[in-house]
This record gives sequence, structure tokens and C-alpha cells, in this order.
Amino acid sequence: MFEFLIGVTGGLLIGSTGAGLGLLVTPLLILIGYSPSVAVGTGLAVSVVSKLAGTLMHDRLGHWPGRELWVVMAGGVGGVAVVWWIAGTWLIPRHLDFDLWLKRALAVMLILAAIALLRIDRSRGRRLVERGLSRALLFPIGLGVGTLQALTSAGSGSLLVPVLASTTEWEVPQMAAVSNLFGCVVGALSVGMYFRLGDFDPRLFVIVLTGLLPGVVAGSLASRCISRGWFVRGIAALTTCVGVRLLLG
Repeated sequence: MFEFLIGVTGGLLIGSTGAGLGLLVTPLLILIGYSPSVAVGTGLAVSVVSKLAGTLMHDRLGHWPGRELWVVMAGGVGGVAVVWWIAGTWLIPRHLDFDLWLKRALAVMLILAAIALLRIDRSRGRRLVERGLSRALLFPIGLGVGTLQALTSAGSGSLLVPVLASTTEWEVPQMAAVSNLFGCVVGALSVGMYFRLGDFDPRLFVIVLTGLLPGVVAGSLASRCISRGWFVRGIAALTTCVGVRLLLG
């Protein structure tokens, strides 16, 4: 039952803001008893389906910001390649147990994401656009976030969205659309690593996805009604609480 409710709540966030899996679903699964590696691996598998649904909804609503999104996507693919190299060189051959590291890393990333959200500077994004620098930053942004998401499942919403908010002039629906597409592609390319490590729970996958899909649809429709200010404060507060709970748990 808890897994289903976690899925519904995460779906609402994914559909409306692009954040949800790494921000809420994966950490809460860890807090109710699942190992960090299983939570991340299963969360990435869920992201492929759920964020595809969110992407299709945003496509129907016309929320795309333009061709710049493909620069972000190219960076994300590069980030996944980095993680596959790390897995092939260190994790899989040496059978390392990285659950504790994964839990702490996810907690720190969530707190940093909250700080990034609160430091969003819309005027800075406008200045970068005026100087023609915004587009040049999109690839390294995608590269960094893609690497982090492939390792922990967090990034496509909780990290990518605040960074884009400070480097572009995209509105919440546009950032949510890019975040959904980014999470879907990065998740699809990186989930195979967790399959190889044996960190995937089919039963958990089905339960979470059952609650998550209707939430994504409802959240996508609600994204146009979200105030940018409330969006930033709400996500930052929730991210901080979950991050601190993971550190102390």
C-alpha cells in the first residue's frame, strides 16, 4: 500500500514539474526498507515508463522550448556513457557493495538541489540568453546531470530543473517537458547496469508504476497552473526534508 501511494505522489510531481523519482520516490522507498541499490534500479526502470507518459502529455500540450532541448539530451547521453564506464571498470568486476555510499550520496544531492532551487536567479538566465551563453551551457549541464541520474536516479527533475531555471528563460511547463524527456532517455540507457548488478525488483516496479501513471497524467494537466515562486519553495522544502531524513536514517 505504501509503495502505491508513493507512486501516486511521485507521479503528480513528475507530471507537473518533471521532478519526482529521485526527489521523492527513490528516497521514500529507501526509508520504508528497500536497499538503496534496489530503490535506484527499480526507480530508473519506472522512470522509463512514467516519464515517457509525461513526455507524451507535454508533447500534446505543446510545451517544448525549441531545438535547444537536443543539446541537453546529447549531454545526458554522454553522462550515461561515463557511468557505464565506471560500472564496467569498478562496480561489476569487483562486486562492490555501494548501498551505504549510494544512500549518503543521494541525501547530499537532494540537499544541494534544494540550495540550487532557492538560488534560482531568473535575471541571470535572461542575461545569459542575451549574451548567447545559455545554449553553450546546455551540453555540460546535461552531461553532469545525466551522470548523477544514472548513478542515483536523482537529477532529471530535482537537479536539471533548477539549473535550467537559472540559465534559460523557459517556464515551468517547458522545463517539465524537457525534464520528462531527459529522464526517460537517461533512464532507458542506464537501467541495464542495475539489471546486471541484480538490483531490480519486478514486484516493486509494478506496484509503484500502477500508482505513478495516473499521477503523471494529472500532474501534466496541472503544470500550467503552478506558480513559479510556489513551485521553487515547495520543491526546495520537500527536497531538504527527505535529504536530511536519509542522512539521519
